[in-house]
Amino acid sequence: MARLADLIREGTPDSQNGGALSPELGSSALNSDRSWCVSTRQELWKIREVVRSSRIPSLTGCTNLVGQLVQLLNHSDELVRWALNGQTEDYVLDNALHVAVLAAKVGMGLQYSQQNLERLVLAGLLHDIGMWTLPVSLVEKRDALSEEERDILRTHPERGRRILAAQGSVFECVSAIIAQEHERCDGSGYPCRLKDGQITESALVVGMVDTLDAMVTLRPYRKRLTPHQGVRELLLHAKTTFSLPVLKALGDQITLYPIGTDVRLNTGEHGTVTKVNSRYPLRPVVTISTLGGASDVDLSRCPSAHIVEALQGRSVQ
Repeated sequence: MARLADLIREGTPDSQNGGALSPELGSSALNSDRSWCVSTRQELWKIREVVRSSRIPSLTGCTNLVGQLVQLLNHSDELVRWALNGQTEDYVLDNALHVAVLAAKVGMGLQYSQQNLERLVLAGLLHDIGMWTLPVSLVEKRDALSEEERDILRTHPERGRRILAAQGSVFECVSAIIAQEHERCDGSGYPCRLKDGQITESALVVGMVDTLDAMVTLRPYRKRLTPHQGVRELLLHAKTTFSLPVLKALGDQITLYPIGTDVRLNTGEHGTVTKVNSRYPLRPVVTISTLGGASDVDLSRCPSAHIVEALQGRSVQ
């Protein structure tokens, strides 16, 4: 019987053939990030159109992209910066990419095995596949939903589970994550109002970063939060809805000062967070721009310097 990991590795380029990124690739790594985004959007678009026509989609293309994402994140946080920058061309598709990227980082913080990390990433990419079975007019409605419409919308996790279950036992674990993505530890979620240990941890990870993405992504009908504000909101107020290990991994991997956050240091200098130190989440690398150019300050190596505040007035570009 085939395993999900085997399907992923069959379509992932071997490191000897140029599939793995190396630190010295520089701009090539950035191009790989962009190429992954383009390829993944195209693949998800095809899956969405198939699902909307009530046909069974092929998920092979998505499984191929999962291993590539894990490789990219092992070498660069550029995709994390992109996922948090608040911009979107197509919210439904970009949300899937954002959730996969952010879930992968949290999964790394939870020290998931390669197989569990791949399952988590695939669940992130496909977490709203059940939504694509619903009328577009309902999914994209900007006005307040009626209670009946809310009930219909809340069927999408089970719809997604059924689509994944139809792919065979290889996707069983992924379908379970998708089914529980909107469940919450305090029983306030849906569709089954599960609590605490009844919910798989991976589902909590996907649900948490999906919530974060909704906070930080620009939408026509509301203002976005900065990544700092979004992470802070979750760390302060989501302790009953998400488990503490999952929140801690968010704080360690995405941190209270996510990549792209504008900050002021105690030295009076202003800069932008460009790299996270997972061992010292409150001491990231900050890039400070001056008339003479830009310089990187690794706060984990500068004990006399620290962040005084995140600057909320500027949007992340």
